Amino acid sequence: MVAGAVVGYRAGTPGPWRDELATWSAAHRTVPQIVELGRHIDGVTVPYYLLAHVMAGYGDSILVLRTPSMLAATATAGVTALLARRLWGTRAALAAGLLVAAMPVMSRYGQEARGYALAALFAVTATLCLLRALDSARWWDWLAYATSALFLGWSHQLALLLLLGHAVAVTVIKRRALLAWLAGVAVAAAGILPFTLLGVGQHAAQLGWLSAAEPSDLAGIAETVFLSGVIGGAVCALAVMALRGRWAPLLFLSALLPVLALYAIDQLVTPMFVGRYLTFVVPLLCALAGRALADLRLPLGLAVVLVLGAIGLPLQEDLRRTHSGSDYQRAAAIIHDQARPGDGIIYAPRGGWHFADLALRYYLGDDVPKDVLLRSDEVANASLWATECAEPAACLAGTDRVWTLSGDDLETGRRAGPTDQLTPAQQAALNGSFRQVSQVRVDGFTIALFVR
Repeated sequence: MVAGAVVGYRAGTPGPWRDELATWSAAHRTVPQIVELGRHIDGVTVPYYLLAHVMAGYGDSILVLRTPSMLAATATAGVTALLARRLWGTRAALAAGLLVAAMPVMSRYGQEARGYALAALFAVTATLCLLRALDSARWWDWLAYATSALFLGWSHQLALLLLLGHAVAVTVIKRRALLAWLAGVAVAAAGILPFTLLGVGQHAAQLGWLSAAEPSDLAGIAETVFLSGVIGGAVCALAVMALRGRWAPLLFLSALLPVLALYAIDQLVTPMFVGRYLTFVVPLLCALAGRALADLRLPLGLAVVLVLGAIGLPLQEDLRRTHSGSDYQRAAAIIHDQARPGDGIIYAPRGGWHFADLALRYYLGDDVPKDVLLRSDEVANASLWATECAEPAACLAGTDRVWTLSGDDLETGRRAGPTDQLTPAQQAALNGSFRQVSQVRVDGFTIALFVR
């Protein structure tokens, strides 16, 4: 109940950022179009896009698309409590569940139209199902485990690194169950593999902006994952304090091994050490921290949870203002208020990750100025990007007023000028026949108006 109240608070206030705009674009395509999109980009995200497609049938707002994540983050608190109760009793369960509710990172990705909150839910659910299966050895408990692992992979395939810790746990706790565990993993893998194959070769298109992580990135992983060094450090310290008995070290390994494995992949294979990809370890660490707090008197343990929640309040407030440094909503409002019938618009750069064209369609619908350089849109391209005409001067013919919406450099943060993100041919066509009459700055964008 607490987690639901926290995650639901102002969940629709922050506008969608670029990843959510990609979700919104995919959600409004047909199922065949989503599968075709997956052949070009985001192949491993196709299961989540299919869920978003179902949700889009209930409404067009970003809040509707965020609903599965909100429900997942809420349920994660409950399942974390069940996990802690099964291992260490009711007081550990109470502290663990409330810790999940108090974590700013759970609110952040519980209010995000992507699969990270779902991955956190199925990570802790799979761990709980593994405990049940090892205790009972019943086939339906192993089936429940396989199903949880399947949904974990469908939510976010890198979350399957959790299975490294599970393999160690099975080997240590009940080695004779290793064959049953492998069978469960195989069942899950069979359902995940088609989307893995879709995503083969798409790393450059999706993560080409990443560079290899530094050792300092690994050292600061608590802050990166928890979004707060103080909160992340406190939860990790409490988790370490709980390391006694059989299950606590194994649960800690289930949280630690994915971090180390992802860093190794980043260093040895390809860069992908991104904090949000590891959100699924948060509930496992909260379960361990709940055990440490259960050793205190109940009022003192709850006081620690309250203190951590209070420390996170400023961050919680910030998360409910914006999810990015780009103010798409204000940019859309400015263009909407000042545009005239017959106006055109040019997006710059068109092939980057700004998704400004998607944002304006999200906020303005059919009231967006004509995309004068558009040759084929994202759906026709089975992509997240449109393509533009090869002869800008010809495409601008017949248009007397043109807006440019230029995104800042996402890597350096350098502010964009009105035309410096355009191609040379586009610059020549615009500067040769138009004069600039206005320019406005919003966070992340420069908006300019040119008149013939």
